[in-house]
Amino acid sequence: MHEPLGVGLVGTGGFGIFCLAAFAEMPEVRVVAVADSDLARAQAATPTGASVYGDYAALLADPAVQIVAINTPPHLHAAMARQAAEAGMHVFVEKPLATSPDGAVAAIRAARAAGVQITVDYVLRHHPLQRLASRIVHGGALGALRHWSLENFASDDALLPGHWFWDAAQSGGIHVEHGVHFIDLCNQLARRAPDMVSGCVQRRSDGRADRVSATVRYGEEVLATFYHSFNQIGRTEQTTIRINCERGHITLSGWIPTRLTLTGLVEKAGLDALQNLLGESLEIVERFEGEAGLFRHGGSADHIAASIRADVQALDRQGDYRRAIQAGLRNLVAAIHGEEALEVRPEDGLLSLLVALAATDGPCGVPFSVEL
Repeated sequence: MHEPLGVGLVGTGGFGIFCLAAFAEMPEVRVVAVADSDLARAQAATPTGASVYGDYAALLADPAVQIVAINTPPHLHAAMARQAAEAGMHVFVEKPLATSPDGAVAAIRAARAAGVQITVDYVLRHHPLQRLASRIVHGGALGALRHWSLENFASDDALLPGHWFWDAAQSGGIHVEHGVHFIDLCNQLARRAPDMVSGCVQRRSDGRADRVSATVRYGEEVLATFYHSFNQIGRTEQTTIRINCERGHITLSGWIPTRLTLTGLVEKAGLDALQNLLGESLEIVERFEGEAGLFRHGGSADHIAASIRADVQALDRQGDYRRAIQAGLRNLVAAIHGEEALEVRPEDGLLSLLVALAATDGPCGVPFSVEL
């Protein structure tokens, strides 16, 4: 049994406070310091017994801090991650890892040189419905992955003119600030880097870029499409991920998903695999035997055992969000102790950033890697 590692959190906005509450439930860590440029805000958020700082350098000088959790605006992430690594501290950074490739690379190199771990808080990787979708796709029951799409109709209720979100120099733009979550998910499902990205942007009359789209190609195997808008009234927000495989479809509803639905045709091995994975959530709509199960299409034929569907719900949205954050930090702690590999490597953060920047810049066909 390891002693809890000391966490120093920087940035006590709304999400930073949410993270502090999540960390407080974890026996693996203990919040020992909090920093914010607004000292009064930091003091209000700091747990009993933890140190409070109005300066990031002071937090980095605190010997009780072993992990730095970074929850500041995106343009600060890379430098803060690099500085923490140079101080010999492990890093749990909110997305994105950086707003520029150079910043991301510098942070990764600093972590390697110091022998510390760095991971990005890609919470969706750890959500139970996203994990379930990944297991279904990678298990192959529905055949090969063919298309992945996102429609994200998000609220601008709190995003007033002048908010840093609208300033690309601070946020990186929508694809970087928000889109990297979903780009990372798609990268993991495709299991490879893309080879082509194109994107476009639409603006309000005041110049704010509030709608963006991207098309991302993964060779001849997978095509992905992304659409984000930040112009909805909060009560009309809607986020949908659609995953198409050769013989079926998966839909995830909600940015923190609350529902997964599945329809498809499966061979006997795929039916057995999904029954083991989904249990009573899997419904067999129709069984096929003999010639009735021979489905010809495109010059080939599939031997289908059944038509199936499933509906899986995860209604504790806030609880799943909190537990996903905890899972990411718990994995970092295990990696620090040499017990697990990082699930979200800093290279994953770099790749999703490169794709997001390519989508922001327009049509682009480049190798999505850099020399580390």
